[in-house]
Amino acid sequence: MGIEYEINDTKITKIASTFNVDKKTVETLYQDYLNFSPRIRHQYLAHIMRSLENYFRNKLKNNRFIVICEPYKHYTVGQKEASADYYQGNKFVIYYNNALPDIKKRDYIAHEVGHLFWLARLDAVNKNKRKQMYEGSTEPLSSIFGIFAMSEKNDFYDNYDHLKENHTNWQQILDFFDAIQKGTPF
Repeated sequence: MGIEYEINDTKITKIASTFNVDKKTVETLYQDYLNFSPRIRHQYLAHIMRSLENYFRNKLKNNRFIVICEPYKHYTVGQKEASADYYQGNKFVIYYNNALPDIKKRDYIAHEVGHLFWLARLDAVNKNKRKQMYEGSTEPLSSIFGIFAMSEKNDFYDNYDHLKENHTNWQQILDFFDAIQKGTPF
């Protein structure tokens, strides 16, 4: 990972300040992410979804658990650019506005994948609590996950993406995810 996108103490402090989260919490979240990220290094964002899918299959003992990522069938102006639904023990579906440029589409999808990642990390023993956990406690964690993921993925996409629709610097990643969290267009 290039030094521009490397997560360090200064960036952790900026993330904590931007999302009004304790710095120690962001450090802990980053360590959780680092424990997961070797499985998806040098791969597309879609591989993060597949890794999480396998985690849930094993955890739920349900080989049919699936993560689906698809465009909205009927996107309307004013609707969220992306959203997700967790169907307890069966699937996690991410919907997105297909008209978005790739850079924005990736960020919105990374935010939604962040919900699934933190749901897995915060996994309750009692399956019935999972839906409650998903519906409220993974904000702003999902945006923080997105920052970690896209910081790591930006170099990868820069090397392999023929469209070259990448972030120009780390601050742009932070700003994009801050806008997602606030629900403001970017």
